[in-house]
Amino acid sequence: MSDSDLPERIGTGIPGLDEMLRGGFFAGTANVVSGDSGTGKTILGTQFIVEGAKNGENVMCIITSEESKSIVREMKTSFGWELEKYVREGKLTFVDITDPSLRLQKSVEIAPSELIKSFKKLVESKIEEIKPTRIFIDSIEALFLAIESNYKLRTLIDDVFSVFRKHNVTSVITVGSMYGLDEMVEYGADSVIKLGRIIAGNNLQRSIYVMKMRGSGTINEVRVLNISDKGMSVLAQSPYLE
Repeated sequence: MSDSDLPERIGTGIPGLDEMLRGGFFAGTANVVSGDSGTGKTILGTQFIVEGAKNGENVMCIITSEESKSIVREMKTSFGWELEKYVREGKLTFVDITDPSLRLQKSVEIAPSELIKSFKKLVESKIEEIKPTRIFIDSIEALFLAIESNYKLRTLIDDVFSVFRKHNVTSVITVGSMYGLDEMVEYGADSVIKLGRIIAGNNLQRSIYVMKMRGSGTINEVRVLNISDKGMSVLAQSPYLE
């Protein structure tokens, strides 16, 4: 197979991570970032879409757990990322729980599977309108927590992921570690990146590894995840002290 026959790779914008992924995510794939609260999932996803916006791409950020203004404020104060500037330039579009057509608040008047259907419909119409190359969803569990049947859950996850694949959008989807939902979401993904925290001696360090990536080799190591005032980077070292 020649290089021109290989699927296009999409760089993450995170130093060291593309090396672990052998060049980045494949274009048009659904990529899950999984980990406990505070491990850096939102930062990774935001850095991924900021990289696209900096390159002049149209990108989209779907927020299910809070209003977009809180992520805008947090990313500006932490890393100096001017998300509002990309919104003004038409490069970044937010879809969040304040969107009346989404209504992701925990409400009794809408069945969970109906909620997911309306979410899919809204996202698909936004994709067709904006034509983004990258999408970040933070975080997907708000959609799926109320689904009790594992079979139905797996089907609905596949349905949502297929929207991104169909439109050739490269997506990063975060999921927290709860109730086994993360395993179901990971199962349907094209790639899975696991974030964690490791206590080594007296040190608490963030860790990252690529759990799976369909159709590609990866660097099969746990590495140190570093978060500074410039954002996230992956160090070529193990978080486990020798």
